[in-house]
Amino acid sequence: MYDLLDVACAAMAAMELDKISDKEQAFKHVCNRIYGYMTPAARAEYQEWVERKGWKQKEKIILP
Repeated sequence: MYDLLDVACAAMAAMELDKISDKEQAFKHVCNRIYGYMTPAARAEYQEWVERKGWKQKEKIILP
């Protein structure tokens, strides 16, 4: 219950900031808090949605 209240307060505080970079940082904090409470199925669904949007390119890992 209090975690949801913390996220809501952080989002409201982010709206009050003047600088765009500060707002982005505050909203990233809010998103990270919410992402931490998502179930594994919800996280997988979110990752599929991000891939469909094309916002994040797939990284190729090359091991030596």
